[in-house]
Amino acid sequence: MNAADEYLDDDLVVVHTVLGNAPAYVLMLRGTTSSWNAPALEAHFERAITHGIAVIVDCGALRFGDSNLLRLLLHTRALRQLVLVGPISTTFTHRLAVTGTAALFPITPTLTRALALVAS
Repeated sequence: MNAADEYLDDDLVVVHTVLGNAPAYVLMLRGTTSSWNAPALEAHFERAITHGIAVIVDCGALRFGDSNLLRLLLHTRALRQLVLVGPISTTFTHRLAVTGTAALFPITPTLTRALALVAS
């Protein structure tokens, strides 16, 4: 595992990691996504997409995911293989259900399972 960097603000932490074995680009999200950190979050997703490999988004420590996060996930899914790692917060699970997008995202309970899914 090669930790690329970490982004911190009062509400959100994003850790980037590139895993060569799978290969996959992992974004670990901790905290809350909101309009305040939307531009930075978009830059993180674009960085992941430009690597040209599968993207895994670890949402296990995400307390709240807004509609912008859903938009970024849909955009990423259109361009790369995308797997989410849970558990997914109740509020974001509700957002996925209400928008009819829950079935679009494979969700695994661990990073290890997400990597296995990407490798298959």
